[in-house]
Amino acid sequence: MRATWRVKAICGIQTALLGLWCLGAPAALRAWASSTTVQVRQIQFQEINATTRLVLNLNGEAKDVSVSDQAGRPMTVSFSGNAVAKALPVNRKFNWPNLGGVYADQRNGRVQVFIKRNVTGTVRVSQEGKRLVISVPHFFQRASEEDEVSSGIRHRQFTQHGPQGPVVINVLEVDPRNPDVEIFPVLANNRMGAKNNVSAMVANHQAIAGINGSFFKPDVGIPLGVLIINQELISGPIYDRVALGITNNNEPVIARIHLGGEIGLPDGRVIHLHNINQPRVNAGTTVVYSSRWGSMAPRVPANGLQIQLRNNRVSAVSDTQPLPIPRDGVVISGPNTPEMMTLASQPPNRPVRLDLFTLPDWSGMKHAIGGGPWLVKGGHPYVDLSEQHFNSRSLGYREPRSAVGITADGKLLLVTVDGRRKNVSVGMTLYELSTLMEKLGAMDAMNLDGGSSTQMSIYGKTVNLPSAGNVGVSNSLLIRKANGDNVAFKNSPGFNP
Repeated sequence: MRATWRVKAICGIQTALLGLWCLGAPAALRAWASSTTVQVRQIQFQEINATTRLVLNLNGEAKDVSVSDQAGRPMTVSFSGNAVAKALPVNRKFNWPNLGGVYADQRNGRVQVFIKRNVTGTVRVSQEGKRLVISVPHFFQRASEEDEVSSGIRHRQFTQHGPQGPVVINVLEVDPRNPDVEIFPVLANNRMGAKNNVSAMVANHQAIAGINGSFFKPDVGIPLGVLIINQELISGPIYDRVALGITNNNEPVIARIHLGGEIGLPDGRVIHLHNINQPRVNAGTTVVYSSRWGSMAPRVPANGLQIQLRNNRVSAVSDTQPLPIPRDGVVISGPNTPEMMTLASQPPNRPVRLDLFTLPDWSGMKHAIGGGPWLVKGGHPYVDLSEQHFNSRSLGYREPRSAVGITADGKLLLVTVDGRRKNVSVGMTLYELSTLMEKLGAMDAMNLDGGSSTQMSIYGKTVNLPSAGNVGVSNSLLIRKANGDNVAFKNSPGFNP
């Protein structure tokens, strides 16, 4: 964001447009200040892009600039010169956690600028001709050393401080083009309706690292969103939400996914199918249930019908009790329409054509896992809450968050943001998470399940600070060695969470 400096030569003028405040000396006083030493003519403050810029406009280039930054004391930037008459000293207070105030004074033939900070951050001092520029960030980061977890996988953890408090962030950067890397989703205990923590799933699959995955029904552990594992469509999207796909070449893609389908009837009519292995969202939807759902279909909907197909032939019908789901077939559950009644009346020796498809066509996608909403799209922050049927009020709160993103050079970012820990990590809103993903370099990014589900594990050890401990989740996105070598956690190379 660019700003245009508009300097007013009247002390105390506040420009609402730019948040700019300046001190200027009257012409008579400027004429009086004729010393050959460098003089301060104006002081400007500007708050923009989460940074306060203090600009000292001088009558020449600053000489003998020195910076003193001692622990527990205000940072001091000073140079040889004289203040202009009564234009100094000046005192300005700020409410940012990283900036308490700025105080300028003249002592012993030097102009001194004191910067009061609550914590240590990166303050930049630069000279631009006759201007001395001091930039103080409102946010700052404290980073741990970056670890190379394995070939093609790097981890870093840092704390970002901002107006609301600290936020602990973990980032896994994965290079899908590295031949040692395989990216894949898993179900807890390898089945729907189960829950386990991410560290257990990492260990159970001899993986290197992992992050929690899609939303799920917390009472039963059913994934809410598209899930494809080894080209098997296990569950479909809800509200056409965004999903991460992994191609057969191990390349990640992010897109919104629509699932449709139909069953053809002998008279040319069709039964439109709306989803697979998902709860029915309204009375007009028809859902397919495979054995991945479990042994029994959910209850028969009011004024509805269930039809069991085995080997693509009608084998049972019920309008009261849920039907068993055969391993060699499915159960169709939907409203009691004339088309459903026609299907129910088909003789058992007549085959039925059932087709499912996705838009875009992900029939050849090796893996996929759902989430939402978008966070970054085409390199720009983009949070489409209402379009993907998310509650904008609840998702506007500061919470633990999980996200995935794809950088311009094709790397996959797995990110957790800890929250619900006062003075340790306060979490982020979705809009703050969107900005974070953009700053991390994501060209496309999407939100995953968050809150108490937010977990990241490396070599079977949790590296973030889950708000409720290692609770069970329905599914995870894991990274392992593509050559199939087992991971020996005790021999992990230099990793010490």
